[in-house]
Amino acid sequence: MKMKNYLKILSSVVLLASLGSCSNEEGKESVSEQGSIMVDLSTDLSYSRSVDKSAYQNVNNYKVSLYKGEEPVYTDRLYEDLELEQSVDFGVPYTLTAYYGEDVAAGYDKLYVKGSETFTVSQGDKKTISIVCKPANARMIVVYDGKFEDYFQNCTVSIMTSYMDEAWEMDKADAGQELYLKTGDKGVQATLTFALTDKNGDPVSVDGFETSKVVDLKPCYSYTLTIKPDETEIQGGKLGLDIIVDDGVTEEDVTVDIPGDYIPS
Repeated sequence: MKMKNYLKILSSVVLLASLGSCSNEEGKESVSEQGSIMVDLSTDLSYSRSVDKSAYQNVNNYKVSLYKGEEPVYTDRLYEDLELEQSVDFGVPYTLTAYYGEDVAAGYDKLYVKGSETFTVSQGDKKTISIVCKPANARMIVVYDGKFEDYFQNCTVSIMTSYMDEAWEMDKADAGQELYLKTGDKGVQATLTFALTDKNGDPVSVDGFETSKVVDLKPCYSYTLTIKPDETEIQGGKLGLDIIVDDGVTEEDVTVDIPGDYIPS
């Protein structure tokens, strides 16, 4: 009888030890396979002026997507709906992307803002992923110099990129408006075409007049097209078209020359 009780006690001890061992192993496995992240979102809208900044500065308006490698964990969740702490697998590359606005080919006041970060988390680590969302398209403004109307009535600028189905036109009536152009992450080439009319409203057609230029547009760059007569060489009939890049970026100049004595003295 005593022997039976002894065997029962021994069996119970062994069973408990086994269960404890399994529990420890499961705990270790859980710790080893998981980390966690918190998302910290902010914005930098340095070159945007006419758009309603309040909507863009409110990070709760932003949508967030998380990818594990190429596989989506979740997509297009509002930032305000995210869990404060999210579990992720350690040692695996993740990409977190946040954005706000319309990613259209072209449009007035269509600022598109985006930020992205690729990261990995160490075993059992808790990491804060900080993302700064910046303009992800290019801005273009057309400005007409005060002397322009002394010689011309209008200059229509047609803008075309590979993202557009048809060209976008800007002229004097659109001066100062902010046109936003899709560039993708690496930038895109834009073909600018110019059509001049004289003070009577008649189209200008001069042999050798260079009516088209190609400009490299980059995301988060602002371009100002200043159209002005180059009065330093009136006899040569030149019209200077300068593309000035804002925000301290190296200036990029494009000049359109009108040969002959077109500009009156």
